[in-house]
Amino acid sequence: MKKVACLIGLCLLCLLCSGVASAYELKCSCPLEMYRGDIVTIEGTSSLPPGTSISVRLFEVQPMAREFPSQTFVIQQGGAWSIQIPTLTMEEGTYKFEIVEDSKNFPLSSGSDKRKVFTVIDRSAVITITSPPTQRGDTLDISGRAPEVGSAGLQIEVTDTLGTIIFGPKFIRTNAAGSFSEKVSVNDPGRYYVKFSDFRNNEARFISRVSFTLEGAKVPATPTVTPTNPGTVRTVTASALASRDAPAYFIVQTLPGSVTVTTSTGIDWRLYHTDGVGTLVRIDETGSTAPEKFTVTSRGGPLYLKADTVRAADAGMVTITVTNAESITANPASATQFGDVIPESESTESPFPLLVLIVAIGLVGYAGIRK
Repeated sequence: MKKVACLIGLCLLCLLCSGVASAYELKCSCPLEMYRGDIVTIEGTSSLPPGTSISVRLFEVQPMAREFPSQTFVIQQGGAWSIQIPTLTMEEGTYKFEIVEDSKNFPLSSGSDKRKVFTVIDRSAVITITSPPTQRGDTLDISGRAPEVGSAGLQIEVTDTLGTIIFGPKFIRTNAAGSFSEKVSVNDPGRYYVKFSDFRNNEARFISRVSFTLEGAKVPATPTVTPTNPGTVRTVTASALASRDAPAYFIVQTLPGSVTVTTSTGIDWRLYHTDGVGTLVRIDETGSTAPEKFTVTSRGGPLYLKADTVRAADAGMVTITVTNAESITANPASATQFGDVIPESESTESPFPLLVLIVAIGLVGYAGIRK
């Protein structure tokens, strides 16, 4: 009997030892305030081994309680790590993110930063753009007003769809009423993105990011781009279930020219779109009785869409209709284009402890037979 007790004790010791690990430290530098529409980088240091993957859970605390898709960062050589949080899909309010601790393999010390709280501020209403979103020629007209800024000036930065900076960052003049106007020369037609910031308390503060489409002044429309017969425009549709917590994702294979995207009605939908290289754009202009709708000029290729509900209590089938496109498919993998994580099944537990338990039972049985 003593042999059996000793074997059981030894096996239990093996099980305990399999989960023993030293505590690691993880430190995080997170701004207390973020501006909606900006892409914020949170970074830090850790004593965790390089190559270790750590998950982060992101929550909205106020004005409503909800959880966003989790993200993952990887510890680099020397312990550095960073993660980007796109804030365009966040409403103004209080948020927190939490480090998902692997207490079995990589337990964190009590001094580690496991939770951070921050505030998202929506400053998009500070600026009103008066120049048209679609323009012609080789010069981009950036005009508008920002009364809150007054004569303090605005910083602008212009990038193309590849993220290449073609102007700025540079401060431009504003008058006492906050009005501004700047002409930026560009080489090619296409979509361009203008980032606006002001300067206060010794820091540049993000305000908003606006997209413009520049069409070539001397390039005539072709039947493919603007068909003379509207009946020849190819229209495709797709549907998927969507809610605030479980958005629907689509991928559209567009044709060259003007592409129009329209949602169904009955629910107050909110749309996001990106071509995978440009800035994420949000469309939320109507209610439940009218569709959300936008038009972009495409060179042909993929256009990624995300649809969710404005009201947290709403859920239903959203139908997306696209003109001048080859196809549209509901595709959850498109979530990565919006900084969201594709839902995955729970990972399987390591079989090692189970294996130890099986061996323990076998040893106990063997000892009983010998006795």
